Amino acid sequence: MKNAIIYTRVSTDEQAERGFSLRDQELRLRQYCLIKGINVMAHFQDDHSAKSFDRPEFKKLLLYVKQKKNTVNVLLFIKWDRFSRNAGDSYEMINRLNRLGIEPQAIEQPIDLNIPENKIMLAFYLAAPEVENDRRSLNTIRGMRRAKKEGRYCAPAPIGYLNKRDEYNKPIIVPGPKASLITEAFEKMATGVYTQNQLRLELNKKGLGSAKNSFSKMLRNPAYIGKIMIPAYKDEEAELVKGLHDPLVNENLFYKVQDIINTKSVNRRKPQIVSENLVMRGFMKCPECGKKMTGSSSKGRSKYYHYYHCSLGCDFRISAPKINRQIEEFFENLQLKPGIKELAISMAREQFNKNSQNSSDDKSKIRKEIEGHKQRISSLQEKLMDDLISTEDYSEMKESCDREIRNLTNSLVEHKYEQSQFEEYLNCTGNLLENIGIHYKSAEAEIKQRYIGSIFTDFLEIENQFCPKRF
Repeated sequence: MKNAIIYTRVSTDEQAERGFSLRDQELRLRQYCLIKGINVMAHFQDDHSAKSFDRPEFKKLLLYVKQKKNTVNVLLFIKWDRFSRNAGDSYEMINRLNRLGIEPQAIEQPIDLNIPENKIMLAFYLAAPEVENDRRSLNTIRGMRRAKKEGRYCAPAPIGYLNKRDEYNKPIIVPGPKASLITEAFEKMATGVYTQNQLRLELNKKGLGSAKNSFSKMLRNPAYIGKIMIPAYKDEEAELVKGLHDPLVNENLFYKVQDIINTKSVNRRKPQIVSENLVMRGFMKCPECGKKMTGSSSKGRSKYYHYYHCSLGCDFRISAPKINRQIEEFFENLQLKPGIKELAISMAREQFNKNSQNSSDDKSKIRKEIEGHKQRISSLQEKLMDDLISTEDYSEMKESCDREIRNLTNSLVEHKYEQSQFEEYLNCTGNLLENIGIHYKSAEAEIKQRYIGSIFTDFLEIENQFCPKRF
């Protein structure tokens, strides 16, 4: 009498869509064994996808047959798609079971593998489910890409949004209760005063509830400016398209944050309150001892008086309002004169066009590297089908190639960011320089310090009646 293990499997979607039942499979297998006089030693059932053999119950099955060495004769299942939906993995597993003296067999698609010609039918039975999976996956990918190109966010909503359905019952995202916290996150990150983690902890106290990695990804997500990222696929490059959802952040603010993150120019000090009366604190050196100057206030009879003075206790000190006025005048004098703005923009555009040629060469190299990794994956698939590498080696090497492809694709997207936003940056910068004195005077204290720090990279010193001088 033959000894058998019966194996049943169903995935959640199969059970919902097609009515597959684990109980029905088991009854039919046991009835088959009863009619054929086969002894059932054990029954294992899975509710996982058959894309691989990395299934909990199948692992237990393999452990069981190793413990019951030379006692199990046959592994029975209803159809070959219950066994696997991956032809490459299937051949390897069949060989593995044969070495253990076990014959895998589908009772509704029986094949005598001792007859060489029957292996053609086996190939069909194994390939058909894989083709079905690939077709389903391809249809899903195409459907998702089509929806994204229409501007629909087809994924769990990013923090700050909620998943909803529109009047056509199609997916869309809408601002949620945390939307204002997202806007606040970008606005504060743009000041350059915060590190990402400092800002995350502050906003979590207000209810944001974001983990460290999630917060970093959030700051880079173009969904917040109303755009949807469509990743590269085959011959199609990655692209940003306008979404149907409302943005939470304007583009100028978003790309300013990207610049801060990419150049790592965030001030690493803990955020501190900057006094409007002492915006030059930390930017000057003492003219007597050469050490760094700080600032403080002292109370008079009717008001406070503000001074900049040496941090080491020198007697030197100077009226803060006078220095602050000198800095305001400095920024007023920086304003571009009529006609200069257009010339500056023209020169910057000419330089950018020269750099764009180099950027095009870089993108060409990146695309070649991506194509090279895709060819490596194809080669690995062929080696797997020819039984030249194991499933584990294939998975590990394919994962490595996929990771490189993702990284290279991100590089292409960053290039596209730079090109698509250049004109907007250029005009914004021109307008800023044309009215920088006005912008500086009306800015908050923290922003004023950003202005000052962006121009003066070294300490300033005092000379000739409080005139700032580059050190």
